[in-house]
Amino acid sequence: MGDTKESRDEQADDADTRQRERELEEALERDDEDEPPIEEEMDDGEPDEDESNEERTTGAK
Repeated sequence: MGDTKESRDEQADDADTRQRERELEEALERDDEDEPPIEEEMDDGEPDEDESNEERTTGAK
């Protein structure tokens, strides 16, 4: 394939397609796995960073 814009675009599209196919195959392989447990954080009385941002933007506590 010659080095033209069209050939570079086609190569990039092919690479994107291969990447999506790999990700799909990996997801299908993991489909039967259990979800990881959710780690509960200890409440030390101080807001987490996410909570602090929410209070500033929404006024919620």
